[in-house]
Amino acid sequence: MHYCYLPTLTDSTHEIRITNKNEIHHIKNVLRLKKENTLHLFNGKYLKALGSIMTINEKEIFIEIKQFIQEEVEQPKIILACAIPKKGKFETIIEKTTELGVAEIIPLETQHSDVRLKSDQISKKLIRYQTVAINASKQSKRTTIPIIHPVTKFTDILATLISRSTVFIPSLENKRENILQSFKQMKVTDTIAFMIGPEGDFSSKEYTLAQKKGCIPISLGKTILKVETAAICSIACARQFYHPF
Repeated sequence: MHYCYLPTLTDSTHEIRITNKNEIHHIKNVLRLKKENTLHLFNGKYLKALGSIMTINEKEIFIEIKQFIQEEVEQPKIILACAIPKKGKFETIIEKTTELGVAEIIPLETQHSDVRLKSDQISKKLIRYQTVAINASKQSKRTTIPIIHPVTKFTDILATLISRSTVFIPSLENKRENILQSFKQMKVTDTIAFMIGPEGDFSSKEYTLAQKKGCIPISLGKTILKVETAAICSIACARQFYHPF
């Protein structure tokens, strides 16, 4: 079943007229859907609908809503705060963690960050990041789209994350516990977060500050992981622990 993202979809919608040229091209020429074909529509906020194509041409697609499906909010909500690696790998992080069910993604700027976006680059990057998240949501057939936050400094986001979630920080320093064992010991919570450092790792000052604020140091194994591997591994472990396949 094909998925189509429509943020204006509500549970009182009876019909949809799609006029966006890119969406029409995707449905008509890429998916090759025709009149009377069915597809799933979703608004990115847990609402999904089953629709039937009534008319389709180069200028407009008219869809009639047949059924609504309201999905439950998954708990715990998972947040990823991650330093931006080089060579566009952050898009891979967004794509793969979206497939794994992450709810929010926060691009981090840290003391050892390899990538520091200039002000004129940030807005373009955020648009691109959001597009990657939407496409990954459609491909993986999830009914939500992760929130992509603006690029934020480590020190600015730390207090906010601690106030609204249990925060885990993969660490190469000092005492830390296996990630799965940490999950077993934590209190029931609605939100968990992971803070992933850059290739040069978090600085000692950042680790010290994080632990003082209440972050839980964890281990992802004996080997040293790249940023994208650590991010995907963390979200995959949480997904499997709380929502076994």
